[in-house]
Amino acid sequence: MTEKQKNTLYEATQSRIVNFNEIGITNDLMFGTVYKNPEYCKELLQRILQINIVEIGIVEPQKTIKTTIIGKGIRIDIYAKDNQGNVYDIEMQSTEETDLHLRTRYYHSEMDSYQIRAGQKYKNLKNSVVIFICTFDPFKDNRSIYTFQTICKENKGIVLEDKRLTYFVNIYGSRDGISRKTVDLLDYFKTGKPTDIYTKNIQDQVEIIRDDNEWRENYMTIEMKLDQKYEDGLKHGRIEGEKFGRIEGEKIGRTEGEIEKEKELIAKWLQKGKTIAAIAEDLDKTEIYVKNLMKQL
Repeated sequence: MTEKQKNTLYEATQSRIVNFNEIGITNDLMFGTVYKNPEYCKELLQRILQINIVEIGIVEPQKTIKTTIIGKGIRIDIYAKDNQGNVYDIEMQSTEETDLHLRTRYYHSEMDSYQIRAGQKYKNLKNSVVIFICTFDPFKDNRSIYTFQTICKENKGIVLEDKRLTYFVNIYGSRDGISRKTVDLLDYFKTGKPTDIYTKNIQDQVEIIRDDNEWRENYMTIEMKLDQKYEDGLKHGRIEGEKFGRIEGEKIGRTEGEIEKEKELIAKWLQKGKTIAAIAEDLDKTEIYVKNLMKQL
C-alpha cells in the first residue's frame, strides 16, 4: 500500500469514526476471519449440530460458489467440508430479513450443483448443511435452534433422504434442551463474554484480529468500496445538476447517489440468493424498477 493510499485510508477511518474495539464475533468479516481456522470451525459445527466430526479438511471464508461459466455465483461467509465430503455453509446473519427461508433453498441448490460440477454423481452427493446464526429470532418461537429437513406431510415418520439439512440459530432463544457447550457458545455470541475455554480462545482471536493493522486496512477497504459507488453517483449527479441550478443539482445528486447505492445492494443481495420480489420489498420499490437496475450491473 502506497503512502497516499494509507493517508486516504486513515482519513476514511477518521471520517467514518470506526471503533474497532466494538467489532465482535457477530460482525460477518470478523466471523469469517476467526472461523477460517479448521479446529475452531469444527468445534462450532459440533456444538450447533450436536454431532462428532473427525476432521474439517477445507474452510474458506467469503467463498464465491459459481455453478455456471457466466454466472456470478453466491458468496457465503464460511464454506467448510469435512473428511466425509459433507459440505457446510455457515452464515452470520445480523440483519433481520424476510426471505431467509428462500435463501436456504437457493444455497442448497447452488451447493449441490457445485458438488456435481466437481465430478460427483447424484447418488454420491454428500450432506448439504446450511446454518444461519441469527442475532434475532427468525420464527418468533423462542427457540435457540430450529432444525429443518424434508418430511412427508401425511406421515411425519417418513423422511425424504435428500441429504439437505437447514439450521437457524437464534442466539437469544431459550436454552432449554440444549447442551452446556452449546449454551456457552450462544451466550458468547449474545454477550461477547466467554464462559469456557473454547469461547475464551475465540475472544482472544477477536482481540488479536481487530488490533491487526492489515485486517483493519482490509475492513476499511471493503467499507470504502461499498461507499464509493454512492459517492461517485452523488458527484456525477451534482455535475449534471449544475445545468439546472443549485437546488435541482443537489436533488439530482442525491438521486444518482441513491441509485448507485441501490445497485450495490441489489448486487450484494443477489449474491446472497435473495429473490427479486424480496429485494423490491426491502427497497420499497417495484420489481420492474429492480429489474431495470439489474440490467445496469
